[in-house]
Amino acid sequence: MKDSISVDRNADDQAGATPGDFGVDEKGGPPQFLPELLNRPIMIRMKDGRPIKGVLVAYNNYELLIDLGQGKRLIVFKGAVSSIDCEDRPQKGDEDRRRGSI
Repeated sequence: MKDSISVDRNADDQAGATPGDFGVDEKGGPPQFLPELLNRPIMIRMKDGRPIKGVLVAYNNYELLIDLGQGKRLIVFKGAVSSIDCEDRPQKGDEDRRRGSI
């Protein structure tokens, strides 16, 4: 009689995941939304709950540079940010409709 052998599958036996499975773009990093927010008014909510309103001027891997107005700028570490809110850009047709409707 033959002995039956059971083989346990582990993570190495499973098919490899593709970058698209995790919301990662083809370049190898997470999808980027910050380039779309450059030079736009935003509101940052810090982890302790404080809101910061300003215009996103620049960013790097660890920091955001926010223009607060009146010649003031603030560097915020990304690790301290809870959320970023921005206003949607009005579509060109919406502005014309608002001006034309009386």
